[in-house]
Amino acid sequence: MSVYQHILLAVDFSPQDSQVAQKARSLALQTGAKLSLIHVLDNIPMPDTPYGTVIPLDTKISYAMLEAEKQKLNEIGDELEINPGYRWLIWGEPRQEIIRIAEQEKIDLIVVGSRGRHGLALLLGSTANKVLYHAKCDVLAVRLQDD
Repeated sequence: MSVYQHILLAVDFSPQDSQVAQKARSLALQTGAKLSLIHVLDNIPMPDTPYGTVIPLDTKISYAMLEAEKQKLNEIGDELEINPGYRWLIWGEPRQEIIRIAEQEKIDLIVVGSRGRHGLALLLGSTANKVLYHAKCDVLAVRLQDD
């Protein structure tokens, strides 16, 4: 039995995503785990849409910003050969939605990118830090270089 059965890769569409994605893919290949992908929309307005809403990836939406987010997620998913049924684009608060999907899908490892924080950002915490302290499974925070 491998250490991990199901790995969830959380991406934020930053330039460093490929570094985090390759780490997650490598771990999935080494352990034989299934790899899933999530991006939480918290930076674009979504009128009349409650948090926790899963955005369907297989239907055309007229909202251009949302369509661009779907395309980015699908490009990453295709590159990593992740089954479309294991890709999530969700409107909400990142920590909460990453953890919710991890519990729903019985994820045993969440992989996120983490930037070194200083000053006020350190006190407020990052998504990676919030996931680390609230997830019920293992969390791998891949250290990213500050730009």
